[in-house]
Amino acid sequence: MMFFLLIWALTSLGLFALAASMSKHQKQIFAQELDTSKTRLASILGWVILILALILCLFAGTISNMISYWLGSLTFAALVVALSLSYLESKIKLITSICAVIAVISGIICLI
Repeated sequence: MMFFLLIWALTSLGLFALAASMSKHQKQIFAQELDTSKTRLASILGWVILILALILCLFAGTISNMISYWLGSLTFAALVVALSLSYLESKIKLITSICAVIAVISGIICLI
């Protein structure tokens, strides 16, 4: 369960970062568009976090099973991000912070 929370939180953070790199969502999250360098940073950070979650999955078990596991958590994370951007746009920063805390705590517990 902790491993799922770790992968889900990382994929959610990656998808939130990718959403923050899109101008429409920048207006929702930050109330203004970001400059080009910050947009590029958000995009790169989002992809790096998603790839990190995939690498963690690949090292945790059989490759074919863990790719399916990652895609399942990616689907659930996409649902959470989409619903958050649609209905809770004023609380995106809080939701992202909660995902980061969940990722840190579940990562520590998985290491123990």
